[in-house]
Amino acid sequence: MANSGNLNTNSMATNNGILGGSQRTIPSVATVTAAMATVKPSTATTTAATVASAMSGKDGWLKGWPKLAGAAALAADQRLSLLNDFLHRARETGCSDVHLSAGALPFVRRYKIIHLLADQEVLSKEDSEALNLAPLTPLQLEKYEKTLDFDYSYNITTDDRYRTNLLQQRLGISGSYRLIDTHIRSIRELGFKQPEVVEKMTTHNQGLILITGPAGCGKSATMSAMVDYLNQTRHDHIITVEDPIEVVHIPKGCNITQRELNVHTRSFGNALRAALREDPDIIVIGELRDLETIEMAIHSSETGHLVIGTLHTNSAADTMNRILDVFPHNQQAQIRAMLAESLKGVICQQLVPNKDENGVVLAAEIMIGNLAVSNLIREGKTFQIESTIQTSKNIGMVTMEQSHFDLYMAGRRSYEQTLPLIKNRDLIRQMQIQEAQRLSGQSNSQQTATQQVATHGAGHATPPPPLSPSPLSAPKPPPPLPKSSEEPPKKRFGWF
Repeated sequence: MANSGNLNTNSMATNNGILGGSQRTIPSVATVTAAMATVKPSTATTTAATVASAMSGKDGWLKGWPKLAGAAALAADQRLSLLNDFLHRARETGCSDVHLSAGALPFVRRYKIIHLLADQEVLSKEDSEALNLAPLTPLQLEKYEKTLDFDYSYNITTDDRYRTNLLQQRLGISGSYRLIDTHIRSIRELGFKQPEVVEKMTTHNQGLILITGPAGCGKSATMSAMVDYLNQTRHDHIITVEDPIEVVHIPKGCNITQRELNVHTRSFGNALRAALREDPDIIVIGELRDLETIEMAIHSSETGHLVIGTLHTNSAADTMNRILDVFPHNQQAQIRAMLAESLKGVICQQLVPNKDENGVVLAAEIMIGNLAVSNLIREGKTFQIESTIQTSKNIGMVTMEQSHFDLYMAGRRSYEQTLPLIKNRDLIRQMQIQEAQRLSGQSNSQQTATQQVATHGAGHATPPPPLSPSPLSAPKPPPPLPKSSEEPPKKRFGWF
């Protein structure tokens, strides 16, 4: 999660009269529409002008990058120095990825958005080859030339590392560089609304914890934070199998053995089989890619080990279906029983731009493997997992939709960014009410400011705002009417 400079999440504000607290009257749709209509066009014009003014200043980071044209004519050490300077510039500007492709302008990803570096020249085939192959050792170059695809970790220094992929395409060589954080973020720094729920998952002595989400959603950062938390709070043997090694963990309370695919082992399956004979307490798997790896992970979690792995799925229910569908039909009943017994939690992540689009925030769906979830997995009713998560908020579970809603209510995301991601009508209605109140408040504040300017211009003092009535000064209610001395007629029977 190299681009998560604005990722820290404060405690969610729920004292807004909508999510909880005292009962409030819900206005009608007509009331909401009327409130939204109170904002004058001048407000929108002023906001647009402010945004345009900010945009002119926040694009300055696109300038001042080292020029890459003509790299092929440089000496080998000069090419490497040029590439390092370019990557350092990306780190300074908060980028998460750098792409150097033959036949295209260099481009970077910053806060989930792709930016072309327009002041650069289109990379020629020779320049791209000279830059992307500059860091390779002779052995690495031989592997790349054999397969024309190569994954490795480029380490300029111990704290300056990049996860790199090289490939051959129609116009030449292309390289993708993912920036790895210089320090390990703690679980509480990642942006979870309830980080203690994630920390509690790591207290199990055995079981399976899955971290899922699309590429670039911060799975590696979450996994590294969990390993670092285990390293500080436990005294165990941790074995990691990664492709490649991203974060280097220094042993603190635990002994950590880190292995890299194609460098220290031939496959995830081989590494996992060997790990069972290496006296581990915790096994961390960089990616559950195939049937063999998933089967070994489930088997390891049943034999007294805590297993942490990642998958490319978008929800907890999709994660369960993905794992089960990998196996042949005649094994799925057995795998369901094993998974129901060993699963301890699923964390599904998304990184989305924040309200000002100058950083990213974390939206996460969290499922805890309690008895209800285990029964659904065992019975094959994974389609009911989402409703179980919704009804288990009291123990820390949360759906992805609720997480996006919470980010909006906390002011981390805008109404326009969040609305397309919400399907629940109750949540949409609460968002409409919140947005109407916000827009109405803007309109009132603008009118008050205009009146104050006019009053000061006339030479009169601004009157103080009206005080809200206090309980002491409020009029007393009228005394109750005296009760009638006549008693009501008695009923003959109890039901009429």
